[in-house]
Amino acid sequence: MKLPTLFRSDSGVSDMSTSSKSKKSSKTDIPLETFVGSVHEELEAPSTSEIVFRKIWTIRNFNKTVSRRELIDSPDFRCSVNGVTTYWNMSIRFWKGPNGKRITNPLVLCLNLTGCETDLIGQALVRFQFGTWNNNIKHWECCPITTIAMNLENAHELHSLGYDTLKISDRHLNQNKDLSIMVKIQVIHSDEEKHSLSQDLANVLDSESEEFTDTIVECSEKDEVKTLKAHSFLIRIRSPKLGMQLRKHKDETNQEISYKLNLKDFTYGTVKELLRYIYSDKVDNPEVHALKLLSISTRFNIHGLTTLCERALLDSLTPANVAQVLMLADECNCKILKKACVRYCEESYNITGSVQVGNSVAWKVMEMVNPELFYETCESFDSCGSNVSTAESIGD
Repeated sequence: MKLPTLFRSDSGVSDMSTSSKSKKSSKTDIPLETFVGSVHEELEAPSTSEIVFRKIWTIRNFNKTVSRRELIDSPDFRCSVNGVTTYWNMSIRFWKGPNGKRITNPLVLCLNLTGCETDLIGQALVRFQFGTWNNNIKHWECCPITTIAMNLENAHELHSLGYDTLKISDRHLNQNKDLSIMVKIQVIHSDEEKHSLSQDLANVLDSESEEFTDTIVECSEKDEVKTLKAHSFLIRIRSPKLGMQLRKHKDETNQEISYKLNLKDFTYGTVKELLRYIYSDKVDNPEVHALKLLSISTRFNIHGLTTLCERALLDSLTPANVAQVLMLADECNCKILKKACVRYCEESYNITGSVQVGNSVAWKVMEMVNPELFYETCESFDSCGSNVSTAESIGD
């Protein structure tokens, strides 16, 4: 049997006929719509906090729009996951100077909750982050992450959750003078995840409960040794290589302690986040800890943590930190991250123009400690020679 043809014909009508020759439509035929109904998206995930929504707002002919409008608001958009639907918009507002006239640059970008539909009543945490598209380097320039608590309830009222001040430059506008603004939104429903396995294990870590703990983890904090309590079986399961570092230990004050783990090369905060990942698959503020955690994760073969750190570093690349991230990616043999850093350098006008290469301490350090990587990067954007004076010292 010949299957129905679902492709649109030249006449603009879908040919659903199985015969070799279709009959001419009579004048009395009622025209049918090509598509029927509507489709909307709702996500399902093991936990709400695993979903990060990214919404992009493009403002056409930005400078002209700003000059003609006192207020600029984005269209509403929705974020729906696990039965929690929230409605949002972004808005641009302006400061006023001493003379009472508005200041159009820098501007104020606000995130507003315009409505919520849910059967899950309780408190939730919202993490959001703004970014502006840099057309020179083809990358998002991101603001710091903001976290705020809100009540989940069925309502359609406007609530402003926070704002950031953005300075818009020529690099943010494309050839049509359009501006692209991005927001990432993550909704963490506390009640929903309160009794999940990962959350229960995270609570064990946060409560610093000594129940069933059999391991002392040593780390450093301001030239002092600090300790954390942990469970050896979790360490062995999550990282067999790290588990091999466990040493037999007797604690006269606590007979339950059987092992000691020496991580004194790392700070208390870094080790705490390492254990948080081991217990719960999560890291608090990964963009803050990613550089240090990446070294640990590759050293002890914690592959999931490596992926998490790479993603956080990719999202936060700037001309100021790309050299440091590139050196770390090369050291840790993170090929995807290294490739992304080199690509970032190729597309960055600031770096290819030798501005960042000539003035950044990180690039000078790279040339001295890893000249092969330095010249490889320079060659990638057609700059085979060094742009750094070898006579200069880092302290100059």
